[in-house]
Amino acid sequence: MKYYRHYIQSTKDDSPLYVFDSGFADHRKKKSLLEDYQVPDYFVDDLFRYASESRRPPYRWFVMGPARSGTGIHIDPLGTSAWNAVVRGHKHWCIFPPSTPKEMLKPRMGEGGQQRSEAISWFNHVYPKCLLPSWPSEYKPYDFIHGPGEVVYVPGGWWHVVLNLDLSIAVTQNLVTPFTFHRVIPKTMKSRPKLAKRWLETLRKYRPEIAKEAEQIDLEANTGLPSSSSSSCSSTSVSSDSESESQSNNGQSSIENVLTKNDERRTQGMKRPIQSSYNTKYEPGTKRIREKSVNNSS
Repeated sequence: MKYYRHYIQSTKDDSPLYVFDSGFADHRKKKSLLEDYQVPDYFVDDLFRYASESRRPPYRWFVMGPARSGTGIHIDPLGTSAWNAVVRGHKHWCIFPPSTPKEMLKPRMGEGGQQRSEAISWFNHVYPKCLLPSWPSEYKPYDFIHGPGEVVYVPGGWWHVVLNLDLSIAVTQNLVTPFTFHRVIPKTMKSRPKLAKRWLETLRKYRPEIAKEAEQIDLEANTGLPSSSSSSCSSTSVSSDSESESQSNNGQSSIENVLTKNDERRTQGMKRPIQSSYNTKYEPGTKRIREKSVNNSS
């Protein structure tokens, strides 16, 4: 860390290195950071905790970076939601509805060069287009500055990009709430079937009302969320080698049938899934750009 401290004080890089530490809670010394904050009340009921700490995907990060660092445009994996709390510094966020076409949000070939996927390239090349009158109103972003002591909630499936405007320190977690479970479990079953099976077994014991809801979910129905698309400094991405097409007698996909089918495929030897034209100088007095409240039922 001492070398990184020197780096962030002197770097002139267009897109500086960004610390995105998901293992701090397991470190002998760094885990004391968990005593310095608590999960906001709104996000305490995280259903993924029933999958156990050792099995659930990485979900908790300590993030730190200088001006111009950040995370490129992406969607968090498995349909999970997220919260982000800034301790120091300021972040520029843009959050887009799930229905926004991917091709509208990704920098085009040639834009940004080798740093095309970086946040600074997005704000240089895509952000100006979002401000034009010609940008479709249904795809307008929630565009704001996030400062110390504030918490941002990102609904599952929403595209988002974040750029640090100065030295920023934050904590962030992905989660599954009772309101978003119906969107997360189908994606988890298709890409992480073994995890989904054990997760459901635990839910039947401790949260039977949630497990019962899972049995009624149509796995082949459109969740309304685009596929996960994570950037290099964001949540862990998950890929799937295959999708099950098993269906129950009433036309809906049965959870037990899907999990059984996936088990059969693994026993047959099938491969298992593996887990700057933009001014970044923060100026007091210009904190809010176009503040909106992200109100979403998910």
